[in-house]
Amino acid sequence: MKISYSKKYCTIVFVIAIAFTFQSCLVSRCKRPQIVGYIYDSITRMPIENCKVGENLTDAKGYFELKELRYSQFTFVGYEAPPLMVNELISKEGYEKKSIALFNPFGGGNRKGALHNADTIFLKKAIITDYK
Repeated sequence: MKISYSKKYCTIVFVIAIAFTFQSCLVSRCKRPQIVGYIYDSITRMPIENCKVGENLTDAKGYFELKELRYSQFTFVGYEAPPLMVNELISKEGYEKKSIALFNPFGGGNRKGALHNADTIFLKKAIITDYK
């Protein structure tokens, strides 16, 4: 059985067209940008040492740095980046809890090295009520 060149040509063009249409690639997505900032007491305006921010602790100057988190995802040509939602807890015994909340509808497409400067965050002392 002999296949004509035009039929072979059409088959090859069809396969290439399908391959380009459904082409997918592995892309790097941003799960959380690098977040840096300082934690201070709201009354004394002094830095708070060993305050838990996300998975890290602040230093003697109240400085914290959360590393950038990324993941890989298969995507099709033309698909938009997913939204970026970040919520990192800030806690220290004797102080009220706070959080760093970020939202960007297309932030998942941020390039490597994305940085968010949280600047200075002030924590209030917790009101302790001792009822007996």
